Amino acid sequence: MTDPFLDSLATALAGQAATALGAAGKAALAKVRELLKRRSEDDPETQAALEAAERPDADRPQVIALAERLDRVCAEDPEFAQQLRTEGAAVHNDVSAAHDGVVNINEGQVDKLIQARDIHGGITFN
Repeated sequence: MTDPFLDSLATALAGQAATALGAAGKAALAKVRELLKRRSEDDPETQAALEAAERPDADRPQVIALAERLDRVCAEDPEFAQQLRTEGAAVHNDVSAAHDGVVNINEGQVDKLIQARDIHGGITFN
């Protein structure tokens, strides 16, 4: 089983999450794709997995194969893994929020914060 983060990137790279991506996700996906293309110049296995997943007739097995390849590459190269996570965060958030999911992100300090999907009833801050 691959990392859910890498699975969401592979899904987006394969074009299977295009409708789920907002503007930030689409911009991030372009950066992720460029990062992978640069990486795969010297890595034929990654290049083959990316090309197979990007084909119009690609299906779930090609997406899984790409996610597994990304998992191996990230395990071998922590610096690349960090770049991929930084560049792909918006993609992952958009894909994770699709299909009735919710992603809440807070960066910085807050006094009072509620992160929720569905709230039925009132909320009171004391």
